[in-house]
Parts: sequence; structure tokens; C-alpha cells
Amino acid sequence: MPAGAGPDILQEMSEPAGPDREPFLTVPNLLTLSRLPLAALIWLRPLDPVFVLGIMVLAGVTDVLDGWVERRRHPGRTIETAGAWLDPLCDKIFILSVITAIALARLLPLWIVPLVALREILQTLVAIAAKTVPALGKRLRFRFGANVLGKATTVSQFITIAAILLDKPGQVPLALATAGLGLIAVVVYVRRAL
Repeated sequence: MPAGAGPDILQEMSEPAGPDREPFLTVPNLLTLSRLPLAALIWLRPLDPVFVLGIMVLAGVTDVLDGWVERRRHPGRTIETAGAWLDPLCDKIFILSVITAIALARLLPLWIVPLVALREILQTLVAIAAKTVPALGKRLRFRFGANVLGKATTVSQFITIAAILLDKPGQVPLALATAGLGLIAVVVYVRRAL
């Protein structure tokens, strides 16, 4: 095939697929996707608190920036973009990667992982159920936008992970509080979807 005859995949991904669709490769989405390699970097030095906390701060900055840039792109408009589902997906992968890497490296009991990541696990299970059970899928209309409980859960996750990294007391109560917040956040998430 002559050069230039084949489709340019990157160009197709960055162009709208229709009048109501946004391109995929936007600055906010690239900021969001940057959390995936950050999640992988944690595995290089999961016992180094400065390294891990630095990566977590960087991930937090990308999370704030992607939303800020997206709101600037569409001032005063509510538009459903790929970032609406991509952002929470990358957040889930990041949190699961961080807590799993630390738990394995510190030889912590593995039940700590689902406590800290309960929101991520439950939201994923609900989304899978909605896709695989037609009756449930017809009833649920997910809105992936952040809410106060979701943000509080994220803060609690970061505090719990920092306590584990720095070997501070109260790790289990913090993990339990994070699980409680995560559970409530998922209940609110499902109620909002009904």
C-alpha cells in the first residue's frame, strides 16, 4: 500500500466521529491517561515513601488539571466526553496499583487492599452487572461525574496509603473508614444512576 493510503489511526482518534462526539486525544484525556504509567512506576520502588508520595501528588495534580482544562474547553456547557468515563477508570487503576504494590512489598495482609479500594471494586462490579444483565442495564443511567463523597473517599484513600507507607499508627481504622466512605459513595453513585 503506498504511503499515506492507509488510515492514520492517531488522526482518526483525534477527530470527532460525528457532530456530537468529541475527539479522544485531547489535552484533558492525555492528562488522565498519564496516570497509567504513573501507576506502573509505583512498582519500581513501592517501599520508598518519598518516591510513592511524589507519584501520588503528581497523579493528584493530573486529576485536578484534567478537570480544569476540560471545564475551560466547554465553559457553561454540559457535554458528555470520553473523559467522563476515562477519568474514573484511570483513577481506579491507579489506586488499585498503588495499594497492591505497597501491600505486597510490605507483606501486609491482603485484606487491606479491598478495604482501601472498596469503592473501585464495587463500582466496577456494578458497571459490569449493568452491562451483562439487560434488565439492570436498562434501569441504570450512569453519570460518572465526581461528587463530594467520591472526593472524600479519594482523600481518605491517599491518607490511608500515606499512613501505611510511613508506618504510622491507625492504619486499620483508616482503612475501615476509607471502606465505609467508599461504600456510601457507591450507594450514592447507584442511586444517582437509577
